[in-house]
Amino acid sequence: MNEIDFFRGRRTFSDGTRRFASLFSAPISEIDTEAVNLFLSLGYVPGERTLFKGIKCLQLGKSSDLWGNKSKASIDGASPSEVRRILLESIEKDLDLSKDQVLPLSGGMDSRIILGLLLEFVEAKKIQTYTFGVRGSYDYEIPNKIAASFGTKHTNFSSVDTRYSLEGLIRAAIASDGNTEVFHPLVLNRVSDYYGSSAVYWSGFAGDLVGGGFEYGNSDDPFVQNYEYDRRRAHYHINDLAIEKFRSIAGDGKKFAEGVTATEAIFWENHVERYTAHHIFRNDMTIKAPLVSYPFLRLFLKINPELRQGKKYFNSTFSSLFPSVFSFPTKDYGFLYSPKKYRQPVQVADFYVRSFLWRLFPSRFSHPNAAYIDMKNAINQRQDVAQCIDLLLADISSRGILDSERVSSLIKEHRNESADHTKDIINIASLEVILKAGGV
Repeated sequence: MNEIDFFRGRRTFSDGTRRFASLFSAPISEIDTEAVNLFLSLGYVPGERTLFKGIKCLQLGKSSDLWGNKSKASIDGASPSEVRRILLESIEKDLDLSKDQVLPLSGGMDSRIILGLLLEFVEAKKIQTYTFGVRGSYDYEIPNKIAASFGTKHTNFSSVDTRYSLEGLIRAAIASDGNTEVFHPLVLNRVSDYYGSSAVYWSGFAGDLVGGGFEYGNSDDPFVQNYEYDRRRAHYHINDLAIEKFRSIAGDGKKFAEGVTATEAIFWENHVERYTAHHIFRNDMTIKAPLVSYPFLRLFLKINPELRQGKKYFNSTFSSLFPSVFSFPTKDYGFLYSPKKYRQPVQVADFYVRSFLWRLFPSRFSHPNAAYIDMKNAINQRQDVAQCIDLLLADISSRGILDSERVSSLIKEHRNESADHTKDIINIASLEVILKAGGV
């Protein structure tokens, strides 16, 4: 069982008798209304269900695939040299120097860890790096500085230059197997076109969670915690019975249960595999994800929970292993894990100034932690986005599967700025895109 398949990075669908490598090659005929309701609440369909009746996204892998015969006893950590050795072996196993090596850089930890590892094998000038998103944000600015410093071949895919169309959205839905919203992932159409299908795309997928960055919710019930986290800012479909429907459909977390808390296990099998993985592991790109290689998982999921909590061990280990890439600030920690810790007060001040300016003048300044296009304002102010939204909401309203008056009031309230319905509008519009892609 390959690690990518284990996380449903390469997805397998079934109609009960046959298997299919993509959702839209399966025989789609009818909408699954229960799945639609969860999609509108959460932004994805959990477990094995899809938006279409009779079509499952199979849950591949089990606990023994991850653990094998390895001891699961808790350990107090491993030496940085051991961590480095394990990851270098994972990189070397997947490295094909006859192809372009492409790495997205962000303002976070995980992508620069992958850069530090790749630099052990490949000259910086032969590594293709890119960033996308919003000019002025940390996810846009910090990678540019890193790339310039190391001399990678760097490209920016700005949200300003990313055009939205129905054709582009349908393409994003097909490439991501239609289980999540498609407006933010549309930018990867540009990335795929620019580098081509033969390139190898490296990803820091799930590094944050493997390292111990899971801190969502306060409930003792892991299903409630997952549900409440994902339904934040959604208003269209709020149903007191929805949590019970989620509980009956969601993955049970057994695949990860021996290595993480019950809450983490439920979250990984649902949010991570059915939401995050669909965004990152497009079926028109070859993705490599060293931070979920089995040897690395076996090491990190055995670490004392107190050391994993808050990513204490993860952050300190990798910042010591790759001090050059961590000399730059991260969007979450600033200079705390940098040799330049003395610059932290300036970084904190910079964050609050930028945040303040964004609140005062959102059309002129970007929030420092913005990762994608500001869809809240784009729905109202960008002609290409607004046209797509209006078309898709009109079409889904005509289907009779949603409350058309409620859909109309959502967009009206959003446009007159009396309420923020970004998540609902994007989910509803994305649902229509996926239905169109499926020919329903």
